[in-house]
This record gives sequence, structure tokens and C-alpha cells, in this order.
Amino acid sequence: MQAFKAILYGGAAPLAGTPVVASFSGDNLCIQTLDLTINLAEVSVSVGGFEHSTLFINWQHADGTAYSIQPASAHDTTQLLAQAPPMLKLQFPAWHQRRRSIKLVWGTLTTLAVVVLLSVFLIWWQYDAVVSWVANQVSIKNEVALGDSVLQQLEADGDIIKTGLAVNTVKKIGTRLTKGSKYNYRWFIQKNKSVNAFALPGGIIVINSALIEKTDNADELAAVLAHEVQHVEQRHALKGMIKSLGWAVGLMAVLGDVSAATAVIAHQVGVMYFSRDIESEADKLGYQALLRAHIKPDGMVSFFQKLEHEQGKQAPEWISSHPDTANRIAAIQTLIKEQPCGDCLSLTIDWEKVKRNAARLK
Repeated sequence: MQAFKAILYGGAAPLAGTPVVASFSGDNLCIQTLDLTINLAEVSVSVGGFEHSTLFINWQHADGTAYSIQPASAHDTTQLLAQAPPMLKLQFPAWHQRRRSIKLVWGTLTTLAVVVLLSVFLIWWQYDAVVSWVANQVSIKNEVALGDSVLQQLEADGDIIKTGLAVNTVKKIGTRLTKGSKYNYRWFIQKNKSVNAFALPGGIIVINSALIEKTDNADELAAVLAHEVQHVEQRHALKGMIKSLGWAVGLMAVLGDVSAATAVIAHQVGVMYFSRDIESEADKLGYQALLRAHIKPDGMVSFFQKLEHEQGKQAPEWISSHPDTANRIAAIQTLIKEQPCGDCLSLTIDWEKVKRNAARLK
């Protein structure tokens, strides 16, 4: 059969995908560029793309790695549909139905967009309040789905670590800090040389391996986790995405269909900038979380001071996206004086062992 051009995602492929040439042979999909053959009994058809009009063929490798291909153009999609073996064509009716449903959704979104545009002039001075209102319309279920979708984009790069001593230690500390939360938190480490940490909607916290190496003890990591957790608890991460990427993200999140925006979000989460008021709120509530967990809060000051000293050189990503560091340090020192915790103790963890484990992730 005639070959068609496609884009391969997953595995070692970059986030933007890898161009390949594919064809069908009997009941097999052949990726000629990679000399790869997949039995069609193992594949599924899905729809995606910005307008959810793009056909994807998905499968899973024996090692559990997920892959998918997307026709490179409308012409290639036509070729694929015409040449697909009967086994694959059985899945096409569901794909066509999905496209029709998406067109209806986009028609609804277009109508909503017009209403929003007509209202913008009246509400622009209340933008933050409107963003908060939109975020509050997003159910926990849809918020978790948004976070999961962004996490999948990050996992595609192969740098997300889910197991091991460092991850288990982060989870152990984080679980103490989030006791009683409405979110089911998940904790990950990203193999990355930049000192960074960030929160995703729905209870996902990602810590870069370099940040763990930068800490002197477990109390300092607890301080970072306490701060990032508040970005989830107060829905700062969700509001930040809506604010940064516009109304479309908020409307999609409310409707539970966020795949169109996740690729853009995945490239921004590590450097998302929060306002001074939001950072102050995360610091104060993070401090309270440390006290509730009976963890000595001094690590919040010492870690911030350490990163502040580096601002004269090249500021780490985590501190460069957080404004007004000196004032924040002073505010935390005031909290320690005004709200001391007599029964708070330093965490007893073999921190050098944890740091060595994190260093090997690079």
C-alpha cells in the first residue's frame, strides 16, 4: 500500500513529535522510518488536536511505553482512511461521532466567547475576581483531569521520576503537610539541573532533582513543599493557567475538555509567575501547614536566603519566578517570632543519602 507521512509521539520522541513514514501491511501498521511493526489488534483510534479533528492511532510497547501517530496533513489523513484495513476501520465510526460532538462543543464555545467579549469592557477592572469565579466553577474531577493531562505531556519527555528513595522521601514529607486535604496528592521528581519546583492543578507536586541537592536538610525541602502545596489548595495553579492562557482554558476546564491547551501549559508550568499577594498567601499558609505538621519552620527562611544570595549571579528558576524575596524572608521571620511553635521539631532523615539519590537522577 502507498505510504503516508505522520508524526510519532511518545518514547524518546520530543514533545513536538518526530516525522515518520508509515503504511499498512495486512493487519499491521508499519512505521517504515523506524523499521517498526505494530499489530492492529493492539491499537486504538482517538481524536485530538486544537479543534479535536485530528486522528491519532495509539498503542503501547511491551515495556509499557505509550506511543501514537498523527497524520502529517489532511492529505495523509485521507490516505490513511482510504487504506486502513477492516480491523482498523471498525473504530472509525466512533471517531467520526467524536468529531461531530466536538463541532457542537466548539459551536457552544464560540457563542460563549462572543458573550465574554461583549462583557469584557464591563468587567476588565474585576479581572482577578472573574478568574477566581471561573476557577471556582471547575469541579475537582475536572481540575484533576487538567493536572493529569499536563503531567502526561511532561512524562512524554521521559524526565519524570515516580519511584525511589528521593521520591518516597518527598511523598513522606508531603503527606504530613497535606493531611485532611480534599486533594489526593501525588509527588514526583523531575530530572533537571535547574533549581525549580512547581504545582499542577488537582494535587500534583513536581520537584526538580537539582532543588533537592540545593537543600541542606529535610526541613528546607518541607518548606518548599508547604509553599507549593498552597498553590494547589488555594487553586493558584489553576487560576494562574486561566490567567496566563486566557478564557479558553477556563471554559475548557469547566467543560472537562482541556487537551487542546495542555501542550502550551506544559511548557509554562515551571516558570509560571504569581503576584506578590499570591506568593505572600502561599508563604503564610505554608507556614501554618508546617506548624500543623509539627515541622520546624526555620527551613523556609534558610532556603529562601540561600537562593536570594544567588540572585546576584544567575537566579534559579524557582526564585526568579517568585517576586520580592527580601520582603518575603522578613515576613516569614516575623511569623516565626509572632507564632512560635514550641513542639515543632526538625525532620530526622538521612538527608545526605537522599541528596545522593537525587544527584544520580541527572
